[in-house]
Amino acid sequence: MIEQLCSALAPVEAFDRMKAAETENGYQVMMEAAPHHASNEKQRRQDHLPQEIRQTMGMHTLSDVADGSIGMDKFISELTDDDLTCIIRGEGMGSSLVTPGTAAAFGGVSKSLINRHGIPSVCCSDGPSGMRLDCGVKAFSLPNGTIIGCTFNTELVKELYTCTGYEMIAQKVDCLLGPGMNIHRHPLNGRNFEYFSEDPYVTGCFAGAMLEGLHAAGVTGAAKHFCANNQEMRRHFADPVVSERALREIYLKGFEMIVRSGVCDAIMTTYGPVNGVWTAGNYDLCTTILREEWGFKGIVMTDWWASINERGQEPDKINFAAMARAQNDIYMVCPDGSTNASGDNTAAALVDGRLKRAELQRNAANICGFVLDTEAMRRAMGCPTEVSIINRPAEPDDVDLSEVEFVRLDGDYELRLDTKESKAGVNYVLPFDVQKKGIYEIELIGSSDLSELAQMPCTLYYTNIPILSFTFHGTNGEDMVIKKEFDLHTRFSVMRLNVGKNGLHLKQIRFRYLREGKIWN
Repeated sequence: MIEQLCSALAPVEAFDRMKAAETENGYQVMMEAAPHHASNEKQRRQDHLPQEIRQTMGMHTLSDVADGSIGMDKFISELTDDDLTCIIRGEGMGSSLVTPGTAAAFGGVSKSLINRHGIPSVCCSDGPSGMRLDCGVKAFSLPNGTIIGCTFNTELVKELYTCTGYEMIAQKVDCLLGPGMNIHRHPLNGRNFEYFSEDPYVTGCFAGAMLEGLHAAGVTGAAKHFCANNQEMRRHFADPVVSERALREIYLKGFEMIVRSGVCDAIMTTYGPVNGVWTAGNYDLCTTILREEWGFKGIVMTDWWASINERGQEPDKINFAAMARAQNDIYMVCPDGSTNASGDNTAAALVDGRLKRAELQRNAANICGFVLDTEAMRRAMGCPTEVSIINRPAEPDDVDLSEVEFVRLDGDYELRLDTKESKAGVNYVLPFDVQKKGIYEIELIGSSDLSELAQMPCTLYYTNIPILSFTFHGTNGEDMVIKKEFDLHTRFSVMRLNVGKNGLHLKQIRFRYLREGKIWN
């Protein structure tokens, strides 16, 4: 006997599976009943509750843990209940705490966590095929997962993702949301491009190579989607009913390879369920198998706006208590990590005993342990890695975010544009923290000394997608006002106004709230 395991993540409904049966003429396909049982995840969790760390007063910071002045338990003991409920919230997308236009911030998401406890904000960015920066900044595009798997060249992939890691450091991104590791179960799965192969061993090898490359640069990635995300259609609801053997030999094997090799420190769960329980709150998946059997020491995050449930209950997006109990450490994402803007049940569950403080402390320790080894922590301690991108030619629509500060938009706002020359290729970056979401009237004011036949377009980009065009004609020096309407439906919104031709003198842009948008009715 090599290892004694328990039954975990088993199906709870009966079904037949194929088996190979030997006959006089060789083998033929037979059917047999797949093993199943009524899981009792609640009792298993109760039997393995962590020990609570007694809360104490203190003014230590995470850097004190980093330099060995105190241990992690002492640091966690100084986190208040409010700190513990905040730290399991990721903030985004496009949080103002990190690089604009990225997927999320986590760790330091409240003033107390950042200023009192010294926990930096860690930045996540999509994705496995290169950084997604919805703010106008360009990033290198990489081959997708299937193409990478076709190379059968892990050393080349390590080298490629080391370069990607340096690019992440240059943009202050700490965690890439990848590699994608699900199995090519069917050729029409709409997410196949992001995954490597129909073979779990190939999947594990190339996911490991990607992560080794990122680690060589000092950053990391979150392996996803854990587990059995093998169709895109109805991915929030489709329930894979699958035997434990198939899970362990096929759908979990690649993840097991990278965890047991020690190269994985972050994992993302899926949108949907496996055998009846949504993965975002699945104790057997996130704790029994991942941490207790495989020895995983990192963090687990949900997919963006994922649903959570407990067995027999309908899924929703606010049951953070079930998520935290399962040791899925972070909910991605909330509009504001410092307040309960989404109406999650963490604090209430802590009061009525459904969630133990010890479990939140365990989540916090997982998160802080991860943060300790990030570039964000090195920046906070004054020893960042210095990286520069050389020999990349400048382009007219390049954006510099080094001086960007988010502006609070709670109704009306106006900005002078005549502080710089509005010549062809110039960008005006408009990063908003939208407090009042809905339909806005956007008014652009400018003039031109050219004749009325001249045409000078300006394009407004929203999360780096062109959404409105303002075309000015020659005005003989007179002001011209163009009005458009647009639905600002996310809290953090990085907009960019690009000037298309010379001859225009932009003076002002105004935003005026009109009414609720369709998304928010």
